[in-house]
Order: sequence, then C-alpha cells, then structure tokens
Amino acid sequence: MDIAKAYHYLFEEIADPRVANFPLMKDPFAVTLILLAYLEFVLHIGPRYMKNRKPYKLNNFLILYNSLLAIASGVTCYGILTSGYTTNLSLGCEPYRISYEPEPLRMAGWVWWVFIMKVVELSDTIIFVLRKKFNQTSFLHVYHHATTVFMAWVTCKYVPAGMWTFIIIPNCMVHVIMYTYYLLAACGPEVKERINPAKKYITKLQMIQFTVMLIHTAQAFMPSCDPNRKYLACLYAFQVIVIFYMFCGFYKKSYTEKKLE
Repeated sequence: MDIAKAYHYLFEEIADPRVANFPLMKDPFAVTLILLAYLEFVLHIGPRYMKNRKPYKLNNFLILYNSLLAIASGVTCYGILTSGYTTNLSLGCEPYRISYEPEPLRMAGWVWWVFIMKVVELSDTIIFVLRKKFNQTSFLHVYHHATTVFMAWVTCKYVPAGMWTFIIIPNCMVHVIMYTYYLLAACGPEVKERINPAKKYITKLQMIQFTVMLIHTAQAFMPSCDPNRKYLACLYAFQVIVIFYMFCGFYKKSYTEKKLE
C-alpha cells in the first residue's frame, strides 16, 4: 500500500463522512500543529518568556474563562444526552452507525464541539505558565491535556456515534464541577481557602470518572460488540488506564503521603 492509498484509507475511507468538512477534521495536520505549538509554548517559549517577568494575575480573565467552560461543559453534556441517550441509546453495547437522521447528525455535531472545547482547554496550561505556576505544569497535566485533544479528534473523526460517545457524559459532568471550583478559587484568597479541601474530592471524582469510562469501554471487547472498532476499544482502554494510573500517583503524593507526614 503506497502513501496515497494509506492516506485515503486512514483519513477518508474509514472516517465518518458526516464530519469530513467540519473545521480541523479533514486531516490530522491542523490538530497536530496545534498540539506542537501548545507543547512548544508550555515547555520552552512560555517559561523563557516569563523567566524575568512577574506573574500575570489574570483574575478577571479567569473568572470569565472558568465560567464559560463550566457552562459549556454543562450544555455539551445536555446536548450529548438529548442526542440519543434520552431516546434510543442504551448504556450497553451500541455499535457505531452512520445515519443522516436529525438526531445522529446532532450527536456528530456535539462530538465536534467537544473536540473544540478540548482545544480551548489547552489554555489551562498556558494560564499556569503566564501565572508562573510551573509546579502545576506537570507531566500528568500536559500529557492529559494533549492526549485528550487527540482522543477527542479521533472520536469525532471516526466514531461520533453509538457507545463511543458515552465517555463524554461523565467527563463533562466532572468538568462542570472542576471549572466551577476554579471559578470560585479565582474570586479571592478567602474563597480559595474555604474551598481548598474540595480539591481532594475533585481528584477522587476524576478517578471515579476514569473507572466508569473503562467499565463502559470494556463492553467493546466482547466478540459481538462492534467488531470493526476493536482497535478503538484498545486505544480508549489504554489511554484511560495510563491516565488513571497517573492520577492515582498524583493523589497518593498530594494527599495520602502528606497526611502521613
């Protein structure tokens, strides 16, 4: 198989034709450039730029930014739920199917918006850099944000339907809570101090989210469940296991070990 045939197969033949003309979805080059620019800024350009500068406060911007993302996460969760899960999609094995009916088309559109939202959320790390919160730009944080964008692109490109959209629901629910927490934390030191104990429980909630995602994805390994999408089940499961493992390490280091000291 030559390069042209491989390209046609990977990005046209097995891709969902309904999203082919959506912005950033035709091929992987645009999203790859976005991720490379993100990594270059947060790992090299940003730290060098901020080296001899005072951290930006950005409080007003953070209030607006976190408010918008909390609302967007809630709206997206509602959109995904009402595009199949409140009508004809179950929580069991729901094979991927291409349909041009209004509801499946709406689902594909919401999955694309999830991808765009994940691109916007890369700003979390950029904000940390501009505020010189370099302890928060950890490998876990950068890896999680970058790979989430990649996974969201893959989902939208290849499977914006069926059971593959379920993981968006718990993710958006957790993000409503998480960005609400960030919003309140940006309201001042007193508010931040009051809500600080909630950080531990948000991390626990994220770990529960990954467990739910993994259990749901495990259905796809059954021989009769969407046999042509086993490679995606492997990719999803691998990603969730890696992230869960890293979050466990973060939780242990940040809360369990500190408590024992």
